[in-house]
Amino acid sequence: MKIKIGDVVAGAEIRNRATVIPHKTNRPVQFELTADVRVTQLAWLECRGGSTVDYLFPSRIDPVGLMSTRQYARLVDEWVTAIGLRKAE
Repeated sequence: MKIKIGDVVAGAEIRNRATVIPHKTNRPVQFELTADVRVTQLAWLECRGGSTVDYLFPSRIDPVGLMSTRQYARLVDEWVTAIGLRKAE
């Protein structure tokens, strides 16, 4: 979740590919940003604002910090529930 805005933005455009360095392995990992993701990210950034050094997904508690794994899990749970999928029990 430590993706910064500058990792996915080049000027006023969302990149086709981005590279991040995970803390655990410290080795670069490249990933593709599909057209749908780029459109969504652009809309998110227009709403969110921020600079290239800010986290792409900020904490809900500390806007300067990054979203925690727990916060991410809660969001995914909400999305799964919203589209009618059942939770694994």
